[in-house]
Amino acid sequence: MDRQAVAGRWQQVREVVPDNQGLVLVLLFVVGNTLVFALGALAGPDLWLAFLVATAIALPMVLLVARIRSLMGGRDLAAGLEYLFGRWPSRAVALGYGVLTWRLSCYVMSDVTNFVQAVALPTTPQFVVASVLALLMLWAAKEGVEVIARFSVVMAKVVLLVLAVTFLLMLSEVDIGEFLPVMYDGPKPVIMGALQLLDFPFLEVIVLFWIFDCFQSKNSPYKVFLPGFLIAAFVLMIVACTSMAVVGARRYGFYYFPVWTAVARINVSTFLTRLEAIIGVTFAIGSFVKMAVCLLAASRCFAYALGFKDYRFLVTPLALGAIPGSQWFLSNVLEMERSATRTHRAGELALQVVLPIVLWLVAELRSRKSKKHVKKGEASGS
Repeated sequence: MDRQAVAGRWQQVREVVPDNQGLVLVLLFVVGNTLVFALGALAGPDLWLAFLVATAIALPMVLLVARIRSLMGGRDLAAGLEYLFGRWPSRAVALGYGVLTWRLSCYVMSDVTNFVQAVALPTTPQFVVASVLALLMLWAAKEGVEVIARFSVVMAKVVLLVLAVTFLLMLSEVDIGEFLPVMYDGPKPVIMGALQLLDFPFLEVIVLFWIFDCFQSKNSPYKVFLPGFLIAAFVLMIVACTSMAVVGARRYGFYYFPVWTAVARINVSTFLTRLEAIIGVTFAIGSFVKMAVCLLAASRCFAYALGFKDYRFLVTPLALGAIPGSQWFLSNVLEMERSATRTHRAGELALQVVLPIVLWLVAELRSRKSKKHVKKGEASGS
């Protein structure tokens, strides 16, 4: 099957997301299910430095993902992959990322079910909450990336407003002394905290490569990935550092949900209290968007890898499979917390860092060769 046939085969699912909506989708995906966890806890008082280091390290990977998409020259995802890498290598890569993204959807579902059971519904079986989540993300993934992006634009306003108000209310409880002295224990805690942040959630941005079928222009990937990632990193740094300054640098890593604990301390004239529920709302919104994106990416990857014309018929079995998967991978709150605060996972590191670099190098070489052939053809034609 030639490349024109591939493009025609996927024409029926071609979806174009405006740059501004794509940016917000990237923002909500990165924020996602991270809000309540002790992000970068190993950095201690130097948490803000760990965020800066992790952002600086992750930024080239974000630019690399955007560069690969821009080299596709306006083609849709399937045609662009085959243009750069060939049919069978592209399908093999898509299969690997299909497994990664489906597993990530299971992790996010487990995070939500364990969080709900721990703070709100202790007697409700996790299976019930997981079933509701599966139905919701099934619906969203079947609607496609355009609907998810529009939903993200609406919900991002709610999330950012809630976080801004919460941040202002927590300022009265903040102790700036928790950030001092700077780098008292040397650079090692900063590096370990940065590795935690890279593992979860910064390098997970590679998932977004697989959900955008087309962009508006050649520069759109940069306009979508770069500002969306940077804004998300800034939001998470503000939330995490403020929470640490409230609960204390030593205790920050001991809590399963330090942000929840920090917000619970808000007490404005004995009138505004017990506001931690609003953090639960933002956590639920971000987690829903992230689950839907992961399920959509997994469906796209498996459909392309197996040679199917459309991905939507795979959404239902993958969503239903995430229900038991969320229990297999993370069965309790302790495992969930360990997963969120690990510094690295070899398999995921290969798919999040090593393979994208290899794909970028190959894409650059293929793109240059293609341009040379075009120039030779034009020269011989003239």
